Formats: sequence, C-alpha cells, structure tokens
Amino acid sequence: MKIDISQLEHEPVRFDENILISVERLDPDQVAGPMKVRLEGEVRPQGDAFSVSGRCAAEGRLTCSRCLEPVEWTVEENFSLEYRVPALAPVDAESGLDEGELDVAFLQGEELDLSELAAEQVLLSLPMRIVCRPDCAGLCSRCGANLNNEEGCECEPEIDPRWGALADLAGNASES
Repeated sequence: MKIDISQLEHEPVRFDENILISVERLDPDQVAGPMKVRLEGEVRPQGDAFSVSGRCAAEGRLTCSRCLEPVEWTVEENFSLEYRVPALAPVDAESGLDEGELDVAFLQGEELDLSELAAEQVLLSLPMRIVCRPDCAGLCSRCGANLNNEEGCECEPEIDPRWGALADLAGNASES
C-alpha cells in the first residue's frame, strides 16, 4: 500500500496493513522464508515534513548462524520516523547528521510506500546472530554434518598440532 502524501493537509492518515516481504528484500543470509508483517500507525503532516509512527509486528523463519537450521522468529516494536521531501535534503554529501536527524528519511516522489517501511523495520529488528538454541554445536568443519543431530559425524577428532609435543611427552610417560 502507498499513501499519497500530497493528499495530507492537516488530518493524520491511519494505516493498518498486512504485508508479506520476500527474502530478497531482506537479508537472504539470515532470513529463511518470507516474513509476515503487520504494520499499523499513522502519518501526520508536520510543517514541511511528515511524522510516521506506529507498531510493527513480524513473524517468519530465520537461519541459525551455527547449524543453518530454520528458527521461528517474532518481533513487535514501536517505530517513529520523520519523512522529508527530497528538496529539503542536505546538498553537501560530506555533511554529517545531527543527533535529531537519525530518524529522518527522505521520500521518493509523492508517496510513502508502506511495504518499504515494513521491510526497513524488519531489517532494523533482525538480531545480529541468531541461534536455534544456546548450546547449538553447529556444523562439522570437515564434513558439514549437523553436530546437533544424534548421528553427528564420523570424522576423527582433529588434534591441534600445537599440542603435539605434549602428546609425545604423554606417550613417553606411559612407556616408563
């Protein structure tokens, strides 16, 4: 859904949308399937800008960063943004942002695309790393088997060559 901001005069416009966001619009390395998002809130005119605030609830599947298995994920967060028209964008590419400008975005044309807003809110909510469980053992570095499964892998444990001298000493001690 898109909201035509040229139609906003003095009254806020409320929205309540269910949006399905594809993996390609998010992070394919972290997201295992489409994300269902409910976006509700309102757009208010605010001088030369527009204030957008509301709530974003998302659910979907992410990929465990250790074993690559899918993990169910949900999040509910409030958001508050200010949108400005591109004519008000800073001209100097090297100018920095003030602290009050961290929640400012610039509109593309005369419409506010709620699906873009939903995708942005989901991306901001994604955890840096997700694991299926705290004790996830991950994948075997040699054969790629999931070490969380009972079968595990058949690989012999790899001995760190830095401990080789100690292994030789242990072997000599048992011969005495």
